[in-house]
Amino acid sequence: MISQALIPRLFPSELTHIKGRLLAVSSGVGLMFLLAQVAIPLPFTPVPVTGQTFGLLFVSLLWGRRLGFETLLLYIGLGALGLPLFAQFKSGLAGATSGYLLGMLAASYVIGSLADRGWGRTYVKAVLAGALGLAVVFACGLLILRYFIPEGTLLSAGLYPFVPGAILKLLLASGLSAHLNRSATKDGE
Repeated sequence: MISQALIPRLFPSELTHIKGRLLAVSSGVGLMFLLAQVAIPLPFTPVPVTGQTFGLLFVSLLWGRRLGFETLLLYIGLGALGLPLFAQFKSGLAGATSGYLLGMLAASYVIGSLADRGWGRTYVKAVLAGALGLAVVFACGLLILRYFIPEGTLLSAGLYPFVPGAILKLLLASGLSAHLNRSATKDGE
């Protein structure tokens, strides 16, 4: 499993398996929190541009299905319970961005499942896995956002402005994770 090879490499020490998993998940949650604060509010939509999608892609491609899903579940769960972990130090899942957050959870499962099958080791397959995950995020996000904005502006407020940044984050996360996965696999042999 890819994540098994990466935990000792990224967190080198005499950690037990449980402690290594805990450290990986908590590090992923910390990364998601930090990237959420890289937020650019847009005047025409309640959805800001954030670094969260990079975090989702990176963590899911590196950790695989189980750790990636656990990381996103803990991140979203803590934010839903009131910790100010989301963009602009917000919390809760009742707003216009809740669909995107829940979509990230579903996407972590999709991307991570493909990463467990080796898709995170090559750049092209990592891009494809990430693109599928981003499609899940946008589909869920738009599904909820439509209750908060006029229907005629849904795509211009919830999809189009985010596509260029999503592509950039996808290319960066895929390249970095493919490199780390190949390196960890090579070292583990």
